[in-house]
Amino acid sequence: MTKIVGVVAKKDSKEIAEAGRQICESIRKQGLLAIPEAALARAARIPGGRPLSKIKGDLIVTLGGDGTVLKVARELRNLGTPILGVNMGQRGYLTEVDPKGFESALSKWVKKDFQLEKLWKVSVSINKQVIGEGLNEALMTPTIPAKMLRLEVSLAGRKLFTVRADGLIVATPTGSTAHSFSAGGPVLDGSLNVLAMSFIAPLQPVRSLVVPSDRNLRVRLDKPGQDANLSIDGILERKVGVGQSVLFRRSLSSTSFVRFGDTFLQRSLRRLSPEKETL
Repeated sequence: MTKIVGVVAKKDSKEIAEAGRQICESIRKQGLLAIPEAALARAARIPGGRPLSKIKGDLIVTLGGDGTVLKVARELRNLGTPILGVNMGQRGYLTEVDPKGFESALSKWVKKDFQLEKLWKVSVSINKQVIGEGLNEALMTPTIPAKMLRLEVSLAGRKLFTVRADGLIVATPTGSTAHSFSAGGPVLDGSLNVLAMSFIAPLQPVRSLVVPSDRNLRVRLDKPGQDANLSIDGILERKVGVGQSVLFRRSLSSTSFVRFGDTFLQRSLRRLSPEKETL
């Protein structure tokens, strides 16, 4: 049976649309069926486009940066379908190859000469209802930017402390190299079952904490304080009112990635501090 490869690209870029066309052609040359996501199909004038939710493929190729990968991780219906990220963004921590290396990478995938890396998500709940799951992080910021949040932090049912800050980031090991790192949080190895909790401009001398991911990390908006916007992987999910609590813990779901050698930690550290080119 012919294997199906879905192709999802960053929007609003003629360069990426053209690269998407070339990638679909490379996939067909391998004897595979290429199905472009509907937006890419329109932009690149490729027939047979489908919404991402209706692509039932053996592999999903993303073309863009980490934002495109996060979109697929959020919207992909079949969680077992692996992602091969082609980087046309900036750092591209979640991507694996550049456009020039795609044909070689695809050939290795066809020959099963690759590894699968499963990255788990953080589950975010309010009142026992799951609001969403994030591969990278959940973010709480004041609904009025000039105000601060008053956050009561508990772990496994026990209060740790109360802190005032401009915001809070709860990141998975995967997301530890993103906004959490920018806020002063640690870089975590993907094998760790922990969450990094980083405060944005806190008044108290607490910048970040690393806590077990299965111990029910709960954050309550305390009085007197400010309501918060809750975002997951860059998407605003809902407003959280003063007095409400948000629960963070490891999700049972994960996203799979096609890899050809380096671990996520190796790749992340290299891209955080790229070596200077020699003249």
